[in-house]
Amino acid sequence: MKYPTHSYAQALAEVIRDPKAKAHEAEIVKNFLALLHKNGDESHARKIVEEAARLARRYGGGRKVTVESARRLTPAQKKLVHGFLKKDDTVEERIDPDLIAGIRIILNDEMQFDGSLRGKVDKIFNNI
Repeated sequence: MKYPTHSYAQALAEVIRDPKAKAHEAEIVKNFLALLHKNGDESHARKIVEEAARLARRYGGGRKVTVESARRLTPAQKKLVHGFLKKDDTVEERIDPDLIAGIRIILNDEMQFDGSLRGKVDKIFNNI
């Protein structure tokens, strides 16, 4: 890699953060991909974009909130989850049948609340 992933991501996040960038979004993406191609770093594009999105959220004060459940959330459950969200939060809902029941909430891919049955069963067997 010509430059570290974090350097690419930080540069991309700073460009995205500029309010004037919205008007030139397609051109920015095209130029960024051309730079990665020129440097032979295309294989790292996914990791760079994920890191840039994380940095952009941090700059903007928003969070990435991933809500995992064993089944589709009911409207009442969605309302409950959305009660603790901030205006700038990005929400991703996933269905993971391995959870058996309950819900897992992950903030910024770092902190996790695991209220799933699978998590409780795993804790029981790990403590034996």
